[in-house]
Amino acid sequence: MRVLFISKSIHDVSGAGVGSRMHLNVLKELVGEENVYVVDVGVSETACREEKYIAYGKYHGILDRLNRYLEGNTYLFSNKIIGDICQLIKNESISFVFVDDSYYGNLVKTIKEKCDAVAVVTFFHDVKAELFRIWIKNAPWYDKIDFRIGLTQEKISTTHTDANIVLNQNENKLLKRYYNVDADFYFPVCVSKNHTQQMGLNPYCGNKKHILFVGTYYLPNIQGLHWFCDTVFDNVKENYDIWVIGKGLEKVRDEFDDDDIHVIGFVDSLSEYYSYADMVIAPLTDGGGMKIKTAEAISYGKMFLGSSESLYGYWEEIPNDLKGKVVFKCDTAEEYLNAFNKIDEKPICKKNEELITLYDRLYSENAAYNIMKDIVEKTTGVKL
Repeated sequence: MRVLFISKSIHDVSGAGVGSRMHLNVLKELVGEENVYVVDVGVSETACREEKYIAYGKYHGILDRLNRYLEGNTYLFSNKIIGDICQLIKNESISFVFVDDSYYGNLVKTIKEKCDAVAVVTFFHDVKAELFRIWIKNAPWYDKIDFRIGLTQEKISTTHTDANIVLNQNENKLLKRYYNVDADFYFPVCVSKNHTQQMGLNPYCGNKKHILFVGTYYLPNIQGLHWFCDTVFDNVKENYDIWVIGKGLEKVRDEFDDDDIHVIGFVDSLSEYYSYADMVIAPLTDGGGMKIKTAEAISYGKMFLGSSESLYGYWEEIPNDLKGKVVFKCDTAEEYLNAFNKIDEKPICKKNEELITLYDRLYSENAAYNIMKDIVEKTTGVKL
């Protein structure tokens, strides 16, 4: 079986990029790397064409972008690109296409119309009908056009794809609300377990317990961190310090004038910071889909304090006996402080095996492989 994987997020450092690479990697494991073709429609990569990889690069100036709008496409596609992808499917006898986002509607529709006997499935990193309606309010004019077209494209995709794939039941409710269709498969965020826990690599200093914040230079991350430091941390800093890591976060180092707030930013390996942390926080109030960093924290068995947003799609899977003991849902300063009061009643466990078991079952690479295998077999009728 030959497979085509289409995404704009393969090279993104975090967020959708982590999910995209997981999808691609398990497809390669499932059918063999030699049978997987990749089309990269992200605008950050230089246009190139290799044996099994095509990147189309960025649109050629504002006129090209406007022409794509006139064709009914977002900035990612032109009708020429869509035609080229269809020709690739025919030339290489592709039988399964994994579309790694939900608003490529014209592409999905054209593939189904022009390419015989091809199964096309669509993955929702989030339901854009919900997210784009929020983003469009403060977007510049060109993004407003993209978001409006994207809403139409997502609707087209839901009606022409062979399978709609969402993260969880919450996302399925959004799919039902906006498009009156149910998801065909659930595929939650899955992350690789690449932990290097070597003794002697403890990156922390001082005798306080260590709170870890992991993210990227992204406004909701920065806002959430500032809120936590301003409203919660002053009340617990006698026993705790905070360590802030992630690409780009070194830019906010000067925004925190406190010796107990260590803004590191980019690090070569997250593993040591996760392994030796006493807990992970994620005080986020904005965004879409399931948060990658929550799955990472669970994979390390870490005590986790996060907002409803950061636990979106996870909370319903957390065993009840761990809620309020190992995993705390906190949306207000009072809820965070109550959580810390409970935590301080007994020694902290740096590795909670119950969370690691949950990770292995739902959010691991093995879990992703099994879900992808089920999707491919049921949509193509081919037993792998």
